[in-house]
Amino acid sequence: MPHSSQIVSDPPETLLWAQYPDGRYGAVVQSDGQAVYFAIQKLSGGEPAELPSRWAWVRNLRPAPLMFAEPSTDASRLPLVAESYCVHPKGLPALDLERTRIVWFEQGIGAMLLEGDQVLAIIPPQANHELPGFSAECRVACAFAVPLDDDDLYSPLMRSLPHFWSEWATSNPFTTWHAAAMPSILQDLGQVTQEFALTSDAWPPLRVVEVTGPREDRYLITIGMALRCQPMVERELLNFTDHQRLELAVPIPLGTLAEGIEAMAGWLAGLARYPWYHETCFLPTQKLSTLAPRTASPVAELGSKMELNLTAESQAAAIAGRKACVLPNYRQQTVNLIWLL
Repeated sequence: MPHSSQIVSDPPETLLWAQYPDGRYGAVVQSDGQAVYFAIQKLSGGEPAELPSRWAWVRNLRPAPLMFAEPSTDASRLPLVAESYCVHPKGLPALDLERTRIVWFEQGIGAMLLEGDQVLAIIPPQANHELPGFSAECRVACAFAVPLDDDDLYSPLMRSLPHFWSEWATSNPFTTWHAAAMPSILQDLGQVTQEFALTSDAWPPLRVVEVTGPREDRYLITIGMALRCQPMVERELLNFTDHQRLELAVPIPLGTLAEGIEAMAGWLAGLARYPWYHETCFLPTQKLSTLAPRTASPVAELGSKMELNLTAESQAAAIAGRKACVLPNYRQQTVNLIWLL
């Protein structure tokens, strides 16, 4: 009689746990003694807010069954994957936890599981709850994993992502980016007349600067949004790497007083977190419906809805009759300046 995956197993044990720095996601590696799984779930107050929404089978620790067992109502059991889907149907040893680590994608809604320099599993940084992640142990796609060989998008980041996080552990990339971006703003847009540090307790750090142009036109611009890739761009564009990093800018309406400018700065800082909080992306030519900032416009009352056009810097410059501002690259990627008009 073929052996079944419905066998007695221990309650799942957490082997590894990691929290994304902005506190919205956690990644966990669990095993019940018969299989190892890697999962990501949303957090609330540092605690899981829901069952894992994205996950991947990592390996069987026991010989694989000939076929999948019927779905079990026992939530404490992690399914064994059938032998025809396994690279090693006889099972593999337990993970070497001294050499195994979780590495987040910049976007924060996906992560890699590495053992030494080997990628074991990848949960892509996409808000897709229907598809499992990639696994090096998976030979044929199934409900629990997709072969790692099928991924040509995320695996190449295996070497660059650890370096991204080591920079945050050993230095302050915000300081470097602020110093790099400021000359372009000063040269192409005008003088920085005020700087707002409205989200100093959040990660990554973010500032909003007020810029006054040569014709006394005024703008607010974020500095810090480009420090991490925004999510979901690869689902929208083929040339997605040119649109993953951005800063936001908005004109200040004529006659806006100091109190209104500060309110607008806080509102813009909130929008700078929007793609990661809502698992979406900002791209030129899109429309964005949002609540109006307090006193930001003579015709917009607090709490009223306003619709904004996301406009590329080149088009915004042409509308304003000025030279386009070109921000420096960050981590060898283009940083776009997108206007809310």
